Amino acid sequence: MTFRTLALTLAYDGTGFAGWQIQRSQRPTIQGTLQRVLRQILGERVIVVASGRTDAGVHALAQVAHLRTRSPIPSKRLRQALNSLLPPAIVVTKLEEAHATFHARFCAKSKRYRYQIVTGPVVLPFEQRYVHHVPRHLNVGLMRREAHVLVGRHDVRAFHGAGRPVQDTRRTITDIQVQQRGDHITIEVEASGFLYTMVRSIVGTLIDIGRGHRPPGTMARLLKTKDRRLVGPTAPARGLWLVKVRY
Repeated sequence: MTFRTLALTLAYDGTGFAGWQIQRSQRPTIQGTLQRVLRQILGERVIVVASGRTDAGVHALAQVAHLRTRSPIPSKRLRQALNSLLPPAIVVTKLEEAHATFHARFCAKSKRYRYQIVTGPVVLPFEQRYVHHVPRHLNVGLMRREAHVLVGRHDVRAFHGAGRPVQDTRRTITDIQVQQRGDHITIEVEASGFLYTMVRSIVGTLIDIGRGHRPPGTMARLLKTKDRRLVGPTAPARGLWLVKVRY
């Protein structure tokens, strides 16, 4: 039997996982958990390839992945079987036949991440795993103006975290939004691709700017100097969500 290519859309709570990619550590990963359950259902080893690797503690509303299998199990039945065996923290929201050439990572045109901040004096218990608590006023207008400087194609190496060397650090940021509703601030960034900890480094810098710890013009200076020392503290993973992959 020839191989089928299947495309999956996943939602997951990344709190208890060491990120997407299988690692040597004893902590479970999203990829490892999926592949273990798929082997149980399909009776064969498969590799699940995602649009991008989310880090430890990062969540997803709509991660996209693909796999290739010889199994004839219909897509609807396979999705039902997966959701019956996966832990509650991982849900397959869509599973469908894809073109043989479909590749979740290489076919993606852009990805969109959302970062959630709560600035009030307390965080509600059911929000604590999914937001970053900054218990002080932030100048959202200034944060918004500084964020918009990043739109366009730039060398964003200043926002690249240590540990994952890459040759080309240029990326195209197509949209960045900073919105506030009461004590909740949401920062969304869409780009053609992301460097390691790029979004969380941008957010950490914007928080410092909003606090008044870094002056206006910081983002323009970072793009010009590419100096990692000017970047704010990397924001915690728990506030970050992958919300959209465009093809």
